[in-house]
Amino acid sequence: MLPGELETAMAQTPFGPQRLDSAWISVPQTEMVLERSVGPYAEQRLLLVNTTSVRGDNVVYLRAHGGDLAFNGRFQPVKLIGDLGVDIHPFTAVDDLNIQSEEDDLGILNWAEWTNNAGLTCILALRRLDSASRVLPANRTIMDMVVRNCVRGTAQQALTPARPTQAGFAARVKRPGGAPEMLSPLAGPLP
Repeated sequence: MLPGELETAMAQTPFGPQRLDSAWISVPQTEMVLERSVGPYAEQRLLLVNTTSVRGDNVVYLRAHGGDLAFNGRFQPVKLIGDLGVDIHPFTAVDDLNIQSEEDDLGILNWAEWTNNAGLTCILALRRLDSASRVLPANRTIMDMVVRNCVRGTAQQALTPARPTQAGFAARVKRPGGAPEMLSPLAGPLP
């Protein structure tokens, strides 16, 4: 696709609702999973619980792309956020953010923090995941993540959806009654 064709297709293709257990990452606070696939991109938006009065949604935005690492390019978070069309309030100019970084099991996690100094904290977290750090959606080699999360608590609590314990694994929904799930019908005990 030419760049103009891709932008038009992205604007015309809506996100469709999916089951909670089809989310690419495991975030317990997920209320809704929306997904679409356009050209080289597969995208998901995970809408999270928001118990604050801050405008906008708490959202995890995931964009998986690429079949060939040579054509994926470098991670460009400013461009990605501009492409999202997501309200990242209270963060305004992305270029002016005071970015903090840390390295964990999934690689580099970058984030900006906002607080009202009265217990309300918002984060804007950015991460690129590749097939070396976790299993990605089919036929994809890179997954970019943007998290906007506001909580009554600390930045470390707000960063939970971007942590390896959440972003490192696909979603799982517990079975009714809390019964354990078998990995395979052959994994059970023999009669």
